Amino acid sequence: MPVKANVVLTAAVGVIAAVAAVVAVQRDPVALDPGSPEATVQAYLGAIAADDYPAAIDQLAQDSTCGLQDLVAAYLPESLEVVLTDSEIDGSEAVVTVEVTEIYGEGPFDSSGYAHTETLLLREEGGLWRLTGSPWPMYGCSGGTK
Repeated sequence: MPVKANVVLTAAVGVIAAVAAVVAVQRDPVALDPGSPEATVQAYLGAIAADDYPAAIDQLAQDSTCGLQDLVAAYLPESLEVVLTDSEIDGSEAVVTVEVTEIYGEGPFDSSGYAHTETLLLREEGGLWRLTGSPWPMYGCSGGTK
């Protein structure tokens, strides 16, 4: 009997993992207003999640001190989930606040996460919103070029 119980538990864990993977894959990002600061942040973080670092760097302001080498050198989680928590526009400047959950491992019993709040600063340049400063996950950029 104990062998049968282990087989059932193993099968149940497999089904749960498969369902969790399908739910995670089916989550579509919320469509944000194109040309908004929020959409720029979404494009930036989406590019990072997709390992498309040049596309992420394209979201930075022209005078940014951050470059591709800074993003490549940054500590990046295996997977991440981002939730927009606040956004404020004041003329040609904006502040977008997100909650980032870094996810490590796979499966329902072999994963963990760490959540933190990040504040991203943006400036309007030529009708487009661009990130300024050293946006997460970059800190203390080296001053390299984009």
